[in-house]
Amino acid sequence: MRLDPGLLAPEVGPGIRLLPVLHESVDLAAVVRAVLDTLEPAVVAVELPDTISGAVRRAVRRLPRVSAVVSQEGAEEPLVWFCAPGDPLAEALRWAEERGAAAAFIDPDIPYRTSHADPLPDAHAAFVLGPERFLALVARALARRPAAPEDRARERGMAWRLLRIAASAKGLVLALVGAAHAERIASDLKGPLARPLARTARREVHCLHVHPDSLPGVLREAPLAHAVWERLRGGTVPAAPPVDRVAARPLTLVRGGFRVLAGGRTPGAEDSRRRLLVDAAAAAAARPLGRGFALDRMLLGAFLWKVAARSYERRAGETVRTWQRRLFFDFARRYARVEGLLVPGLYEWTVAARGVADDNLAWELYDAARTYPWQDSEAELPTARVEGGLLDLGTRKVRFRRRFFRVKDRPVRLPVRRRPEADNPARWLEAFDDADICSFPPEDLVIEDYGRFLRRKAVAILSAERARVEPFSTSLLDGIDIRETMRRFHEGKVWVRELLRVPGGAGSVVVIFDRDRDDTRFPLRMTWLGESEQESDMAFYATDPTQHVVGPGIMRATYGGFLMTMPPGRLFDVWIDPDYAAAREKAEVLIMAAVDYSREKLVVHVAERPPAERLRAYAASQGKRIVHIPLASLSPVTLRKIRVVHLLAGRDKRRIARDYIW
Repeated sequence: MRLDPGLLAPEVGPGIRLLPVLHESVDLAAVVRAVLDTLEPAVVAVELPDTISGAVRRAVRRLPRVSAVVSQEGAEEPLVWFCAPGDPLAEALRWAEERGAAAAFIDPDIPYRTSHADPLPDAHAAFVLGPERFLALVARALARRPAAPEDRARERGMAWRLLRIAASAKGLVLALVGAAHAERIASDLKGPLARPLARTARREVHCLHVHPDSLPGVLREAPLAHAVWERLRGGTVPAAPPVDRVAARPLTLVRGGFRVLAGGRTPGAEDSRRRLLVDAAAAAAARPLGRGFALDRMLLGAFLWKVAARSYERRAGETVRTWQRRLFFDFARRYARVEGLLVPGLYEWTVAARGVADDNLAWELYDAARTYPWQDSEAELPTARVEGGLLDLGTRKVRFRRRFFRVKDRPVRLPVRRRPEADNPARWLEAFDDADICSFPPEDLVIEDYGRFLRRKAVAILSAERARVEPFSTSLLDGIDIRETMRRFHEGKVWVRELLRVPGGAGSVVVIFDRDRDDTRFPLRMTWLGESEQESDMAFYATDPTQHVVGPGIMRATYGGFLMTMPPGRLFDVWIDPDYAAAREKAEVLIMAAVDYSREKLVVHVAERPPAERLRAYAASQGKRIVHIPLASLSPVTLRKIRVVHLLAGRDKRRIARDYIW
């Protein structure tokens, strides 16, 4: 895409060109750099006060590390400016620093008491309409809005300073100002101007390092978008790699000796984040602009989905379906429209991921989108944390209001549950010294409740099979049969249904999620006894928990199938019981054991397909009956919840497990 600097930055005075920008817009950072490369001005002037110029220059020199320039005078609201690579003003100052051009700060420091946000369109439209037309339309539309007295004073002050700078400059002066001010400043340059009555110095101006956990909250776009621009501003695009190499892998524990393969804040994880950045740059750089490339946030969103879905499959053991991908993009797009945006951002992506799957997928997407490999927790400057609307400066908290208001302000907190990370994976693995393995009691309660639900459902199914329908006479029995009444509407009668009692109750419950006939995906076979009278004995087969360590002494596994039977304390280890040697697969072992240990006549069987006839005959030989419930007839959300089990290396881990289980 070729740009027309004459239209983008028209000459508004002798030796002065004015480039309107949208603050904090990553999309326009590429446009700004392309204009600067073309015009090569002698002076780059930006809409920032000269009273904070020292801290701003220091912040620009620290790039790509993100800094916060903070200043507060008396009871005034603080002035806060975040210096990130994707900010057009930061890009302009950085260009001047690299090329040896002069930088000027033209915004007069006038006390600013007006709080308002201009309605601005999504800057992605610049790549649809063309940057020249987009910025001209935005500047023209905003110029029609009434300006606050403080804004007019600032605009006249900026015009006065531009004339002074141009008079002494040895070349072109390019000024970058907010699009809302551009046309009025151009008009002011043609009239009489006076020196603005502005503050000449500030007592406290701080340049702070921003904690990496605060980046998603303080940056208008996802930190990964800024990181991709930082990678692209060099003018080269890396080759597109496979997604598999950047998808997250779980922390693993190898029996016979601990070995960390991946996960946590290890050097390997940092390398993975840098690889993810390179891959994101290759995926999102689709727009040649000037001598470089511009970031396409739509392509970045598609890349994030691929990485998040692959990581989700690896770490949560769930499969992401095609319909979920389609719904994710459709929901995020519609949500962005409601927010007045063309392209979804981090917030919309996270909400959409949680909606089409669960918090785990939302976390994987959020974790990839917050990637910014240059930002460490500590630096040579004091570190600032931003929580909600507060800027935590360590010794005091400053309410967080920005001079350059966002188009759409929203709560900083994203709707995603944070997941603990292993700062030191070796500590997590040391906790496995205890050979005792136990369950997590809250998960036991959930699965026991679901077992009771399945028993009631099995009885209800048999009752429905034995139902009797008759015309209403003297009693409604078990309720009106709407279907029969409608079918025989021409008879003019109301039909009622009576559910006949099923002899006996439901005892053992068997749930088969995956038969694993080749015996490769669910190698763990275990039998454990209930710890109280309210807990069932269980036998199950599951994925290898040592491949997924989620906390100190805490492992995560996924059931392939399980058996529950009451009362507790009776179940022998079914996996070594010779009575089940005739079983052809693990699922059949559980079904035969369920029949043997059931004290009721009914055995509940939940699976995709009914059990084999010989298993029904096996149950019939003991005077029992297997009641099949199709897996597809149950809530997939609930099934996904009960399918996950956490194994704790010792009962002492139960105190801390809640903080690590997700």
